[in-house]
Amino acid sequence: MTDADMRERVNTGIPGLDEMLRGGFFKGTANVVSGDSGTGKTIFGTQFILEGAKKGEKVMCIITSEESKSIVKEMNTSFGWDLEEYVKKGLLVFVDITDPSLRLQKSVEIAPSELIKSFKKLVESKIEELKPSRIFIDSIEALFLAIESNYKLRTLIDDVFGVFRKHEVTSVITVGAMYGLDEMVEYGADSVVKLGRIIAGNNLQRSIYVMKMRGSGTINEVRVLNISESGMQVLAQSPYLE
Repeated sequence: MTDADMRERVNTGIPGLDEMLRGGFFKGTANVVSGDSGTGKTIFGTQFILEGAKKGEKVMCIITSEESKSIVKEMNTSFGWDLEEYVKKGLLVFVDITDPSLRLQKSVEIAPSELIKSFKKLVESKIEELKPSRIFIDSIEALFLAIESNYKLRTLIDDVFGVFRKHEVTSVITVGAMYGLDEMVEYGADSVVKLGRIIAGNNLQRSIYVMKMRGSGTINEVRVLNISESGMQVLAQSPYLE
């Protein structure tokens, strides 16, 4: 048995994906979900933390560009997921970066790097206070887009991801495909899952594949990603079949 086989895995809550990951994400890793707008990134992350909350784990959702009530309403309307139920039980905590009381947005007007440093301190303090096992950040590009230096960007990404690894929190971080930022974020991640859309004949299919996973083999296939009333699931078929 290898060291990778002995590391603890965290299942994603997305049927079919853990098979592709050979058992789930490794505990305490930073896992990036990348794709264009509308490919299902927010659903993915929500389903991931919901899986933990259902098991009685404490989980955290960090929203960078909208209010948490928007996601709560969207997930309830689309899938019947009552996130407020887990908030009331103390299992789910939302952190809205746009909340004026956090005073983070003012930092970006002075220096974008200061915003990220403040964000890192906020996340670390919340982790130490709440001790969540899972974190979902939706989405990370709102923090990094204003950083012009690629060297500084790489350093700041590593700093943020290092917080999750230090505290052994398993995180899912979404990033949109824009301006090459997604490639920089993916480079620093422990694993990368790519979501997309594929036209096969007259059919438009959502797709998913595992681009990388440090320390583990994966199923190296592009598969169909299905989103239904019950949520997201990976089908064991290719989206390229007509």
